[in-house]
Amino acid sequence: MSSVDVNTKDTLGHNMAEQVLRVKFKPGTTMDQRFKVVVEYLRRLIEDGLRDRYVRQKALQIIHAAGVRQHDELGEITAITKWVQNNVHYVKDPWAVEYFMTARRILKDVEAGNSGADCDDFVIVWASLLGALGYQTGAIIVDSNKDGVFNHVMGCVKTMAPTKKYGNKWIVAELIFPNFKLNQSVPVSKVYPLIADANTARSPIHHQNIAGGINSLSGVSSGNLGTGYQHPYSKVLGFIKGRR
Repeated sequence: MSSVDVNTKDTLGHNMAEQVLRVKFKPGTTMDQRFKVVVEYLRRLIEDGLRDRYVRQKALQIIHAAGVRQHDELGEITAITKWVQNNVHYVKDPWAVEYFMTARRILKDVEAGNSGADCDDFVIVWASLLGALGYQTGAIIVDSNKDGVFNHVMGCVKTMAPTKKYGNKWIVAELIFPNFKLNQSVPVSKVYPLIADANTARSPIHHQNIAGGINSLSGVSSGNLGTGYQHPYSKVLGFIKGRR
């Protein structure tokens, strides 16, 4: 029996691309099982978001409003990061329930003035916006309490050309704290990197019939969950530790 119940029905009248996925964990669900669910939905929703024309148009609007010049990659990344930090409103998910929103839904909620998202949603919309502009993006799932449990998500992005400040390295973004700058993060003791695949041929998650738990996700079994294009663990972990 599956340890999670997945409900993709949106009762607020939004279209499918503006969906909220509600995942309720059954009693006895292990943290490892929860982690696998979070990883899979994060990757897929980022991949879906970066292919969404609405998301790309919003990304263009943000960088133009910020006055970013052409070919200024760090300027684009900084503008998107600041916009997400200052416009998406952080709230925790209910106990034992995980909500995942599409990037378009998060943007629509911001526009409507009723934004409410947790750290994984922040990363979904941030990575989708930057991915829509051509950047390789993903999530870094971390243990910030030093208790061996993955409990927080940050974003990561890589410029297409080496920069003077970061070279060719991945740049980490802590998104739920507006005062955090690029490459500044909460204390981290353990890291799980996850990089979205912009070339996926998979149909968007809101077009899939998801019922009965994580095992129903496009035939991916819970014992062999795909995680997209992963940045090597040691490089990401060493990069974060080296900054602290």
